[in-house]
Amino acid sequence: MREYDQKLVSLIQQKAYTENVDGIDIIMKPVPDDDRLHVVDPRVVETTRIKMNVKALDRNAKFSLSGQRVRPDKVSHDITTTDVKEAEDLVAINDDHYIDVYTFTPKQYEAGRPVLVYLHGGGYMTGDVAEFRMAMRFVCEQSGCKVIFPEYRLSPENPYPAGIEDCHAIVEWVYEHGDDLEIDRNKIMVGGDSAGGGLTNSCLFLDKELHHIHYAYEYYAAFDSNFEKYEAIYSDDLFPVIEEHKVYAQNRIDRIRFSGVTDDLYLQGKISKDEPIVSILSCEDLSWLPDMTVVCGEYDFLRLCSDAFVKRATEEGVNVRSLRYLGCDHGFMEKVGVLPQAEEVLLDMAEVLKHL
Repeated sequence: MREYDQKLVSLIQQKAYTENVDGIDIIMKPVPDDDRLHVVDPRVVETTRIKMNVKALDRNAKFSLSGQRVRPDKVSHDITTTDVKEAEDLVAINDDHYIDVYTFTPKQYEAGRPVLVYLHGGGYMTGDVAEFRMAMRFVCEQSGCKVIFPEYRLSPENPYPAGIEDCHAIVEWVYEHGDDLEIDRNKIMVGGDSAGGGLTNSCLFLDKELHHIHYAYEYYAAFDSNFEKYEAIYSDDLFPVIEEHKVYAQNRIDRIRFSGVTDDLYLQGKISKDEPIVSILSCEDLSWLPDMTVVCGEYDFLRLCSDAFVKRATEEGVNVRSLRYLGCDHGFMEKVGVLPQAEEVLLDMAEVLKHL
């Protein structure tokens, strides 16, 4: 099921172009059905208008953990056309506890393929397989590769370093059980969105000497836990938008801009926000990183640290593909079957995984 004409996915691919921004080549993915520059995607406009009518963004609103974890507005659809098998395992972490790990296997799977370990987003405190199942199924089908999805421990009940320990342990579990999983242990891609991108970066930091991670694919990732740095440089000029869409773009930007409480609930003062294991941009050297793809939306506050990371990593010799989805906001990838951009970027991820 798709809520859009599938031709829009092809239009995004056909209209894509590369633009040099501040010395870095960025692959721009335009809004498929509006050729104007600096517009919010019409589907994002519609959903934002509905959300604004229901509840205006209030910077002083009381935080609700249950409200974050129960999000009926997060809709996705199954757009696969073949049978994707799903298996659930309980995996022991450090002989201390167990977590659920889901394995997605495509129809007629050929042993020895690359594998994706996907770390979900949700501010380190929300998210599960139900929210990301459709995306995982689609990447699995389109790549012909297995996808491993761990449900790591969430904050605030399990603050730093619980999530990092679980995610890195699963990467190592996949490497150690490569034969049992019938995957190529030397072709492990780790990917994640938002906080899951932050956890991906934490795993990369811990993998620095191991070299078990072959590739990283990150959507609007947390490259820096210290939001104050980017608030200091924030200006409307960094997010140009046509006048009629300004209120919608600002709503989407501010949604992430004023979400710093999530890091506080995750770190809980146990470590500085500037430590490299939770802010990879704090590393003195980034040249050790594997090849990467970094994706961000045009109207996402995290684009500021995402672009800063891409520039630094590229200048230090890392092979980084930078993709910017114009007219999109934070979290667009998981809206499978709702936004054509979600389908298009998951196709890109599947293509990279397939050809590792």
